[in-house]
Amino acid sequence: MVEHQLLDLIASELQRRRPIRAMAGTYDSEAAVSLLLRPSGDGVEFLAIRRAENEGDPWSGHMALPGGRRDPSDEDLWETAARETLEEVGVNLAEAGRRLGQLDDVAPRTRRIPAIAITPFVVGVTPEVEAQTSSEVERAVWVPLDVVIEAKHRGSMTLDVLPDREFPTIEYEGHVIWGLTYSILGQFEDVLRRIGFPSEGLD
Repeated sequence: MVEHQLLDLIASELQRRRPIRAMAGTYDSEAAVSLLLRPSGDGVEFLAIRRAENEGDPWSGHMALPGGRRDPSDEDLWETAARETLEEVGVNLAEAGRRLGQLDDVAPRTRRIPAIAITPFVVGVTPEVEAQTSSEVERAVWVPLDVVIEAKHRGSMTLDVLPDREFPTIEYEGHVIWGLTYSILGQFEDVLRRIGFPSEGLD
């Protein structure tokens, strides 16, 4: 069991809200991701991954959270998240994880990406957990939770295919998080602010 005061507060806040699921008929497939939270020193950090370059992957090379598409054999989306987390970063959530709650579904807002509904799960993991990258993951980075909150880590970017549109970003040590993962972390930022993070004593 993962015990930590901040994780307890996050779990309590998540249990107070009912996550919004994507409306039936608006997507063709489902996926799930894991927002892994690991106690570290005096704080908590989350795991971000850089996806390997893959011509068939619309998120090729992007910073993301461990996860992937639901397999027909998956009993539910939590099983999808756990299976994909094990496959991509070698973390067994059945052994080292504590399911804290669920955030609202997110979905791509562009026709360039397949219609998919992504369900984010927030999961506490034990301090000794380390990520072991697979062929699907180029790099795994543990990011201090303060980065989600602090304005100094915010920026923006444009894409060659959409030069007139700016996308908000979170930046940490040269890694740029944007798009769907940014949206998920934006939801999580709201959770953190509701519990008073950052605040002295939330260790």
